[in-house]
Amino acid sequence: MDTPNVIVIRTFSSTGEALIYKTLLESNGIDAELLNETSSDVLPLQNELMEVKLAVRAADAAKAQEILDAKFDEEEFEVESKKRRKKP
Repeated sequence: MDTPNVIVIRTFSSTGEALIYKTLLESNGIDAELLNETSSDVLPLQNELMEVKLAVRAADAAKAQEILDAKFDEEEFEVESKKRRKKP
């Protein structure tokens, strides 16, 4: 990703949580990148400088924000999860 055309759309205190959202964006066709990913794991300090930042291309920012802001139906998630667990 070109750095000048990249903007941070969300920050996280843990790499694990950031990876979930990065994967969500990528599964919807949006390239995403994590910044400070390694430093937050190596130096787990709780401050702004060590937050994991989720960045996307400026052109994808509005769509990415829409995806991240969307709420999911928790009941539907549970039903689908149960179906998948039953499959051999």
